[in-house]
Amino acid sequence: MDSSARTAASDAVPFSRIAWIAGALSSAVQPSRLWVGFLAALLLWIPGLVWDRAVGPAIDPPGLLAEPWDDIERDDSQRTLRRLAVIHVPELTFEGAVLPARELAAALEARADELGRDPQADKVRAAARRAASLVPLTSFQALATAEADAASAIVDGALALDVRPVAAGFRAAVIDIPVACFRRDTVFACAYGAWATLVLLVMCGALARMEVSQLSGRGVLSARAGLTFAAERWNTLVLSWAAPVGIAFILGLACWAWGFLFRAEFGGWVGAALYVLPLAVGAVAGLSLLVASLGAPFTPAAVACDGLDSLDASQRGAIYFLARPLLWVIVLLASLTVIAVGLVILRLFGWCLTAFPAAMVDLGAGGTAPVHSIPLSPTRWSVPLEPRSAIVWGWVLLAAFLVTGASVSLVAGVLTRAYLALREACDGQPTDAAWPYEVPIDVSDVPRTPAA
Repeated sequence: MDSSARTAASDAVPFSRIAWIAGALSSAVQPSRLWVGFLAALLLWIPGLVWDRAVGPAIDPPGLLAEPWDDIERDDSQRTLRRLAVIHVPELTFEGAVLPARELAAALEARADELGRDPQADKVRAAARRAASLVPLTSFQALATAEADAASAIVDGALALDVRPVAAGFRAAVIDIPVACFRRDTVFACAYGAWATLVLLVMCGALARMEVSQLSGRGVLSARAGLTFAAERWNTLVLSWAAPVGIAFILGLACWAWGFLFRAEFGGWVGAALYVLPLAVGAVAGLSLLVASLGAPFTPAAVACDGLDSLDASQRGAIYFLARPLLWVIVLLASLTVIAVGLVILRLFGWCLTAFPAAMVDLGAGGTAPVHSIPLSPTRWSVPLEPRSAIVWGWVLLAAFLVTGASVSLVAGVLTRAYLALREACDGQPTDAAWPYEVPIDVSDVPRTPAA
């Protein structure tokens, strides 16, 4: 039995492949891939920041996953803000019936800076933090903060060797947060969700092509070559997700239209007698969504590795699940484990890149230098008004782009290797085979050239 047959016959293969999948940790930080990831981060962040600037706050301070505030909670926050204003900045007056938390927090920060080393300054800064915690969130700010919290849960669980927070973090990042965003701000969720899907699929397609090109021995692709490949196939990459969802949506509309029969007496009898029709249509719609969900993690890799069209790419991951469900689950769990480890490394890198230098600069400046962390915290989201602080904030924002881009590169590389491992086990194709395939000539079939 050859190696491909042995591979296809054993579900124990992923355990020997974990180290190979983990090789994506090193390839993800290649300069060319970091450039692609950095561009992806820019394309994800900049439109979100522009949206926030144009639309303004839309989410209550607790965030997306918390329940919206009722009138009692809003009244409590206003009483808290007015108490802080009366105690610490009684000379200020605010127009309107609602005291703005953002303006009060800025005023309290300014008062704390005026006090300098006065012991009262610490109390004023605590009051400023309390006021900042009551500032309403903009939609992208709330989304980014929730996703950052989910990533933190994954990292904390990985450090504690506890599977539960890791699983909860992945579920929140992929399911709970997008659903909550759609429920709380439907317009933003639809507009930004469509844009983020386009960006992620195209950029992950580029990164997947770069990964498989290196694994197949064709060399390390430049960022330009990877992006060119993805740009030429952007419609295939996007339709690999959009087509199954569109099919399910159209079939769902048919079921919705069938419900109108029950609004009339005679139509209700017809609808009930022929109810098997919407059952069949609804089953096809549900299966389409199920297939799309199972194949979604691997569609960019399917396009990049095998040159598949959109529907074939969307189904490939589901086909592997149906063929080898235990294998599929093991490979996915191994991939999530590698991603969790990678996020731990990126958190340490982010700390080295921002927190440690900021702490040392602050010590050297005696507390007079502007200090910022990676701006995912709601209290550090808005651009500072003081010029020096704004410049530092901008540099730290670039660091945030770099960390985000490295995360995108990591996920794309890991899922590409996972797809290749599944393909090898299910189809017998070696992991170093990439489209277009190079088939060597069988010299035994080549007619001999007569000697001169």
